[in-house]
Amino acid sequence: MQFSIHRVWLLVRKQWAENKQLYILGLLAVAGIMAACIIFNLVDLPGFEPRMQENILIIGLMASGFVFSTTVLSQLNQKITGINALMLPASALEKLTMAVIYGMIVFPVCFLAIVYPLIVLGHYIDHDVMGRPNSLYAIKANLKILYIYIAFLLLQSAALFSTVLFKRYVLVKGVIMVSLVFFGTIILNPFLARSIIQVHQGTPFAATVKENYYDIKHNVVETKITKELLYSSIWSATPFSDLEITNWEVNRKVKGIDYNAYFTYLTNPYSNLFVLLLIMSIPFLWVITWFRLKEREL
Repeated sequence: MQFSIHRVWLLVRKQWAENKQLYILGLLAVAGIMAACIIFNLVDLPGFEPRMQENILIIGLMASGFVFSTTVLSQLNQKITGINALMLPASALEKLTMAVIYGMIVFPVCFLAIVYPLIVLGHYIDHDVMGRPNSLYAIKANLKILYIYIAFLLLQSAALFSTVLFKRYVLVKGVIMVSLVFFGTIILNPFLARSIIQVHQGTPFAATVKENYYDIKHNVVETKITKELLYSSIWSATPFSDLEITNWEVNRKVKGIDYNAYFTYLTNPYSNLFVLLLIMSIPFLWVITWFRLKEREL
């Protein structure tokens, strides 16, 4: 297995030299679409809220990144350019590394460099010009951003795999493949949840419960941890959230006052299983993409 950093750098330069006009026009198109979304929200009554700023940034990154990654190795699916690409003195691993660099490092940096200033401008118009009390969405290095980046890497990896898996209509077939996997996981999730945690409705089970009691002003009166026998039913969460085991009514007397809670729940870190699967899927997709590229070597 041959691998050279110098050859990867030459492949990166070659990719830019051959496609720079397409990439620049593509980024301008993305900027235009994002600007249209921002303008649409500026004329809406609630204005350019932080939640909408975040949605535009994340959804735009995911969607445009997937489209971009289906083009990085697209020359392999064309007869003339495919032969030229296969004749390059570079291994399949080096070509895959070049595609990963463009799709998972260069593109998100360029996207954020172009789109986030548009969001800042939109917030300025919304807050200072139109007088709406909305704050600016700030990108923070937290667990949520980590999960988003993992999802982005997974989508980019699926896009690269689609490029070497399909020869025609790569984008359409790639979207269908990702949609089938995503919705298939959601459909199968309740069965998986019930197989991981056995909860028999009508049968009590022992649990450790943290209870918070509030007064009429929502101040905490008391917090305590107790051992309880709960009659519960399982609620099948989405694959990427914690599993909730619900108990619908609990009565307590604290300092002579009766408290009645109509909804309490226990959580199980069920999402950790799917986060682990997501992380493992990224190198797995790289490996099978590399094998597909090796099959096309001359």
